[in-house]
Order: sequence, then structure tokens, then C-alpha cells
Amino acid sequence: MKQAEFPSSLYRLGGLAVLLTLTFYVSQFVLIRWDQYPASTEEWFALFERSRLLALFYMNALDILSVTLLGVMFLALLAALKSASPSWMTVAGYLGLLGVGVFVVPRVAMLSMLPLAESYAVAADDLSRARLLAAGETLGSLGTPTPETIGFLYMAVAVFVMSIIMLREGRLFNRIVAWLGILAGLATFANHLSLLLLPPLATPLMIASGFFWMPWWLLVGLRLLRLAGSADQPASV
Repeated sequence: MKQAEFPSSLYRLGGLAVLLTLTFYVSQFVLIRWDQYPASTEEWFALFERSRLLALFYMNALDILSVTLLGVMFLALLAALKSASPSWMTVAGYLGLLGVGVFVVPRVAMLSMLPLAESYAVAADDLSRARLLAAGETLGSLGTPTPETIGFLYMAVAVFVMSIIMLREGRLFNRIVAWLGILAGLATFANHLSLLLLPPLATPLMIASGFFWMPWWLLVGLRLLRLAGSADQPASV
């Protein structure tokens, strides 16, 4: 295998991965009716009984796949930028991959809501239903299906650091990409602080952060695909 083939493949996979993540997130924002979002475990069980697919969609089960794909993006960015700042990129890459794991694992566990909902639908007595509701509430406490999680915060820190390196390196990614990543990280920090200090601002800040994350994902994905094409050229000579 020629030396250029590995980064070329990784850049291409990273670019496609982040563009798929963007597609999944946009579909969730467009298709989910937030005014009908389940507010209790009983409502979740009722939604699962009505439509398993819709319930999984409202639970943001796609996040399991989309955030896992972001792990591929972090690996591609690590390969692209590590020479510009080996120490900081190693830290950022570690935080990004750690964030992926912290974000995904609770959501995998939350999929156990499906068999609980099925058992609840056929439960013979109130005691059994109460036990199933308690189990469902425990699963629900593992994580909420929004960016307001510690895993996403780890990823935001990683992107913030990587974007500063992009700004300093100045060749592989332009200043627009770098500043969008910096602003996305800062908006996510502000969102998490608002949860502690000013909860009414949490939702507006979460929405605002999306206006930075989505174009950043798009531009990073396209740029990684271009880098893949550039990396292929020496291999063909």
C-alpha cells in the first residue's frame, strides 16, 4: 500500500461520515414535532405501543449512528492536523473519541425502553406496571436525547481546540471553518452553563449552537473529501 492511500481513505470516510451525521440531524429537526415530545415514561410507553419506529425516532436513536460517525471525522481531522500541533491534537482527538463513547453508550442502554414498553402493554396488574414505569424512568435518567450531555460537551471541547489549530495552521482549512468551529464550541459551553445558571436560556442557546454546528459539519465534510482527492493524486503518478 502506498503511503498516500491510508490518509486518502480516512479523509474520504471522515468526510462522508460527517455529511451523513448532518443529514441525520437535519432530518430529526425537520420531522420531529417538539410540541408532541413525550414528557413522561407513560407517554414514551404509549408512543412505543402506537409506533415503534416513531418512538425510536423521537428518542433520537439515530444519534447512536450519527455520533459514532463523528468518531470517524475526529480520526480524519487528527490525521490531517496532527503535524501542526501533535500534543494538542492528541488531546483533542482523545476528548472527541471519549465524547463519542460517553454520548453513545447511554443511548444504547435507553433502547431497552422498547421491551419495557412491550411488557407494560401486556402487564396484568398495577404493581407490574409500576415496576416497569420505575425501570423506564431509570433508563430515561441515563441521558436525554438532546445535545445537553457531557459527551457532546467533550466533543465541543475537541472541536474548539481543533478549530484553533485550524486557524493557526491556515492551509488545510480556511478561516470560516475555523471560526465556525470556535463559535460552535463556545455556544455549547454557554448552553451547558445556562443549564446551571439560567435554565430558561438553555433551549434558545441549544438552537443557536446548531446554526454553528451544521455549517461547520458541512464545510468540514466537503473539505475532507477534497483532501482525499488531493491525497489520491500523488498515488496515481
